[in-house]
Amino acid sequence: MPCSERFTDKIAVITGATGGLGSAIAHRFAAEDATVVLTGRHPGKGARLTRTLRQAGGRAEFIAADLRRDEDIIDLVGAVRREYARVDALVLNAGVISFGDTCAISPNDFDDMIAVNVRAPWMLARTFEPLLTENASVIVTASVSSFTHFPGEGVYCMSKAAVIPMVHALALEWAGRGIRVNALCPGVVADRGMSHDAVTASDDPAAEQERNNAMTPLRRPASLEEIAAAAAYLASTESAFMTGQSLILDGGLAIPRV
Repeated sequence: MPCSERFTDKIAVITGATGGLGSAIAHRFAAEDATVVLTGRHPGKGARLTRTLRQAGGRAEFIAADLRRDEDIIDLVGAVRREYARVDALVLNAGVISFGDTCAISPNDFDDMIAVNVRAPWMLARTFEPLLTENASVIVTASVSSFTHFPGEGVYCMSKAAVIPMVHALALEWAGRGIRVNALCPGVVADRGMSHDAVTASDDPAAEQERNNAMTPLRRPASLEEIAAAAAYLASTESAFMTGQSLILDGGLAIPRV
């Protein structure tokens, strides 16, 4: 580390950093010489991730926060303001899922998905806005579920679909400052994270994984590193003319079929 220096002197904030994808993005950004500020609900996992990144030569710190709580978001932004005074890349990655038919989901689970998947990125965006530098990149982790439906994921799909017009609105409203806002939309992902959890929680994990592979034209899940590489692209100057877009990495899963 670093494997390149695309993000030298850049400050990147990554939410949901203790999950599979958030951790992979943190590793990728730190490897490209960013200073990464990580946040999540699990201080122990955050401390271990921070230690790993530092041992590899990266610059990282972890700030525990539950993004359901406005006061935690305000405290997070205040800590970043005091220490760094700016944000060059803001990765709004935290998310939750509860499985069940749309009207079978409990009101508490419904509220939780809306709170974390929709309200939290909105609250983070509005609270971090004064710290965003000119030409900053904001990345919101949405999902292929923003554009299609999967059985047992009706409310989750609703919550991820709601992210897309928010990305469009912020991209237009912040374009005058050169701030770019894009959605990162993974499909089925291997290793860790929501896709992996859904497979392992099924009655027959091997059959569930085979079903996922069969409905994906490329016949395999994405790796966490592939999704993290796409996040790095969106945060870099290589995507400098891209804003208000949804970068779908799903192996062809959402391609319409007759």
